[in-house]
Amino acid sequence: MSTPIDRPTHRPAGRGRAERPLDIPARLPVRACGPATDQTADHHTLLAEILALHDALAAAPSLEPGPGTDALFTRLVGLAVAPRPGHVVEAVLDDPELAGRLPDLRARCADGEYALERSWARRVLAAPDPAAELEGFPYLQNYRDLTRIEYHAVAGHAPLAPRRALFVGSGPLPLSALLLARHGVTVDAVDVDPEAVALGGAVARALGDDVTVSHGDVLGLDDLAGYDLVCVAALVGLAPDDKAAALAHVRSRMRPGATVLARSAHSLRGLLYPVLDVAGDDPDGLGGLEPLAVLHPHTDVVNSVVLARVPG
Repeated sequence: MSTPIDRPTHRPAGRGRAERPLDIPARLPVRACGPATDQTADHHTLLAEILALHDALAAAPSLEPGPGTDALFTRLVGLAVAPRPGHVVEAVLDDPELAGRLPDLRARCADGEYALERSWARRVLAAPDPAAELEGFPYLQNYRDLTRIEYHAVAGHAPLAPRRALFVGSGPLPLSALLLARHGVTVDAVDVDPEAVALGGAVARALGDDVTVSHGDVLGLDDLAGYDLVCVAALVGLAPDDKAAALAHVRSRMRPGATVLARSAHSLRGLLYPVLDVAGDDPDGLGGLEPLAVLHPHTDVVNSVVLARVPG
């Protein structure tokens, strides 16, 4: 019997094949308090490791899943989600060299994420029991936790729980769309990549989920008035201007009062995904949407959640 993808299970360690031991160094200790010299050492040690991981990813011949690539991304994710003192995080993120590398690091993380999801989509489709095969996906529990947070956040800030939703940037393994549908929401999904659309649609059918996956660019979406909720994936618009343009276009095609959910990141999680600065100096960062809430998980969940309303 297959296992429903929304049923909590033990989260496997690692990024690719969970059973394979990862040949990576043990986590370096980070002190929450102590003399200034120790805190400075922590900052420099952490920064050096992040830069070294970026160097290794940049030098990798491929970002396809495998022992070496999996180890690098597993280590980077571990560094990003580990709790750290605020002053250490600020010192790392304020470093000019890291700031200059961030766009490339995020782009490589995006490429690696796509390759991982594509590989697992193919594994799921080739398996005699697709749902059972999917249980081995190393970030499945992360998606379950994030989607649960998002659904309840939307339901708590909207007059009614969402009934029809669109997920923009669903990818080749559209877990977010599939899991949202398990909450009783009718979900459509779009992605700009034809391969992702083909794989994502096939995965939805193989798992028996009534989620429609179509090809489409966010800036080409037309009438969105029928959706209570539009979710914008974290990797839709890697640059701030592109993200703002995507959100502005979505807002212009939705009905007033509808809800938009945009995934973001906070703290060192911003190494992996773009940060949507809702309270910053750019009033157009949300594309004219009215912010409702920002949720920053402090668990293993990587993405932050930004809720906004279409004005009018």
